[in-house]
Amino acid sequence: MNEFDFARAFLPDFTVKGDEIIPKYCPVCHGGEHSDKYSFALNYKNHTYNCKRGSCNTKGHFSQLCKEFGVEMDREDRYTVPPVKKSYKRPDKELYPVTDDGKKYLSLRGISEETANAFGVSSADGNLAFPYYRTAEEFELREATFVKYRKAGKVEKGERKMWREAGTEPILFGMHLCDEHDPVLYLFEGEFDAMCGRQATGKNCVSVPSGCEDFTWLETCCDWLARYETIAVFADNDDAGRKMLAELGRKLDCKMLKPDFTLYGSCKDANEILHRMGEEAIRTIIEQMKPVEVQGLLNLADVENVDIASIPRTFTGMDALDKATGGLFDGDLSVWTGKRGEGKSTFLTQTLLHAVEDGRKVCIYSGEIPADRLKYGINLQAAGSGVVQTRLDRRSGRRISYVPRADLEKIENWYNGKIWVYDNRCAETDESEAILKLFELAYKRYDCRVFLVDNLMTVNSTRSDRDFYQLQADFTIKLRKLAERLGIHIHLVVHPRKTDGEIKDSDSVGGLGTITNIACNVFNVHRCTEAEQKANECDATVRCLKNRAYGELVNIRLMYNPDSKRFHEPGKLEKRFGWENQAVYTTKWGEAPF
Repeated sequence: MNEFDFARAFLPDFTVKGDEIIPKYCPVCHGGEHSDKYSFALNYKNHTYNCKRGSCNTKGHFSQLCKEFGVEMDREDRYTVPPVKKSYKRPDKELYPVTDDGKKYLSLRGISEETANAFGVSSADGNLAFPYYRTAEEFELREATFVKYRKAGKVEKGERKMWREAGTEPILFGMHLCDEHDPVLYLFEGEFDAMCGRQATGKNCVSVPSGCEDFTWLETCCDWLARYETIAVFADNDDAGRKMLAELGRKLDCKMLKPDFTLYGSCKDANEILHRMGEEAIRTIIEQMKPVEVQGLLNLADVENVDIASIPRTFTGMDALDKATGGLFDGDLSVWTGKRGEGKSTFLTQTLLHAVEDGRKVCIYSGEIPADRLKYGINLQAAGSGVVQTRLDRRSGRRISYVPRADLEKIENWYNGKIWVYDNRCAETDESEAILKLFELAYKRYDCRVFLVDNLMTVNSTRSDRDFYQLQADFTIKLRKLAERLGIHIHLVVHPRKTDGEIKDSDSVGGLGTITNIACNVFNVHRCTEAEQKANECDATVRCLKNRAYGELVNIRLMYNPDSKRFHEPGKLEKRFGWENQAVYTTKWGEAPF
């Protein structure tokens, strides 16, 4: 976390003065016997802190403070980049109270006098003036950093719409009104739009200084923007607005929200929405903003359905396990091993469906299975053996499974936006770094909490062959650190070593020992031979080879249904998922899936 994340979590009643965050009480000494106030300061530029109380005198680097509170300082993308050296001047044109014509025009635009006063809207040479203030102190002193002007009335063809005072520093309009305790910042394209947003919601609403194609404000307001966890872009409903959304999606390294443009009706921007539809419409748009889509990830529900009979295919394949492990914890890495074709991938995709049922979103890297065939298998598992039907594949002579169309639509609607798949069509020279980056974006943008890498052998890299095993170990360490830092769970599939065929313990897992050493759990999925099926009365087993949380090592018996690709424990029924609202399964005969 950064300094503002820390302040929101551990420093109640804080204020910001210059580069310092000042809470009411020191988080270390809590003000001492006399409850001294405002003695502690956290500098978000220098990343230092100190308490001025002599008996406390705590001080140090922000990373030390984070360690004391059991959190980690946000170090991502902390590369040193030299700022562009440019001199700016303060605006020198004198500003006056808004004229009667100006007040009338503001009223016509739906802006109340209270809102205009809060933003400091003024008048100069008979025109409306929009002063930009960095802080509340600058606003009180009327020391603007940047000023824009426009005619106090309708702009006729050929007239300038807006202009700025030359040589002044472009920042964001409305910064002085923003509350650092609120982690969300709402960004608009124009001053009137920002004022409408503030008037309708009371939230942190700012406007860019020079339209949707000038991003100078990202540099001039860089430190200030870092105070906010999420930036919600209330873009204009036109090509330029959508272009700005896409560009900010590449430039901003934080959670980012976008509006549903269908809620705009025929309106272009927030001001027109306020004028035609009212404040409630603006509140609705803000409440229903969604994460900006990430390039390189596929929404599984959007993948085109395929006739599985026309493409090459392979056929693969817990309460007891959950009791033994206590569940798979956030922040952990689980390694799964087993011979080829024995059910690792199938068991794990079923596990991910249970995560979706529990309300968690998941993300999958599959280096061997294309997205459409991955979707086919997941659909069968979500449907279950009571819904899945079969038909004859005349080309191969075997019966193949499918989900009836009506049920398929319910299933897709159930997991829409909850299962994301790494897009293998995006060629990357170093796929390991791409996976790490996209997993983090999936967490930030879509709130994915459970991840699968299937499998370690298929992850491409720029490293030479002699570094192959070290590369795998390094990638595993990065996955574990990512899981810890984001509080997510990552499943990693690793093939076993080439031994006598028996997987005895975690040392049987392929690659360097670092892989299982760094893992929190290690499991082996085994497909039983005919003799084992008769002796153990099961089709497969999942054996826990390492259980860091409780140390309990168990061997769980499982039954397997090849039509639905579902595992279940002997004597227990398959668990149903949330897409079903019927008390019993309804069988539908003779329906083809395509």
